[in-house]
Amino acid sequence: MKHTAKRFAALLAALVLALCLSIPAFAAAPLVRDEMGLFDADTYSQLEASAEAASDGHDCDVYFLVVDSIGDADQRQYAKDYYLANGLGSGSEQSGILFLLAVGSRKYVTITYGGGVTAFTDYRIEQIEDAVVPYLSDDDWAEAASEYLSMCADTLDFYAEHGEPLDVDNDTSGWPILLLIVIGVPMIIAGIVCGVLYSQMKTARLKTEANDYIGAGLKLRVQVDNYTHTDRVQVYDPPHEESSSSGGSSVDSDGFGGSSGGSF
Repeated sequence: MKHTAKRFAALLAALVLALCLSIPAFAAAPLVRDEMGLFDADTYSQLEASAEAASDGHDCDVYFLVVDSIGDADQRQYAKDYYLANGLGSGSEQSGILFLLAVGSRKYVTITYGGGVTAFTDYRIEQIEDAVVPYLSDDDWAEAASEYLSMCADTLDFYAEHGEPLDVDNDTSGWPILLLIVIGVPMIIAGIVCGVLYSQMKTARLKTEANDYIGAGLKLRVQVDNYTHTDRVQVYDPPHEESSSSGGSSVDSDGFGGSSGGSF
């Protein structure tokens, strides 16, 4: 009887230990899902670490999925089905963002779900894809994944710091270049024009009296300068209506945000 009790206790302890060991395994589901062996071990480890760092503390998982070919399937629907079938996402809302790279089909798409829809606006997703796709076109897979993960990290950090998602109305990253174009270029052109005109008028002198502008052959009996009036033109400027499509995230009937994807 004692031996049976000891064996039962040992079996119970083994089961408890196995359960404890299995919990981290479930929690450590990969964020970089390379299902075609595209990355070597070192590259994969670096990308996975970047994905974990991007997701950490934001309750929004950042995924990069690599598959070979999806045939004629629509890349957005494929990514959505994969997301739901594998139970991806953080928390009860399954919040996350996933970038699908179908190497054999040369297709890509970005989808968001749960809290990821709010964190990643249409404007920001377009920026991310504009930065990533050129690397895909050059078959630089690792750099494409690294750029995607880096921009996702910046996006989630911005959301956490400002309490609002990065969008068209609060993105200041392009302001220095815009100011240079709007102010600098016209000033250069104006300087050139003024320089040319100045070089052609070196003999001109400013007159201080109205009499100075009267020709030598004209004789006036009375010469008086009288102020008469000033012309002023007023133009009505109606108030501008705010656009209703200035930003935010689009959501489909399945609750997913993101892009429609494309080819590279």
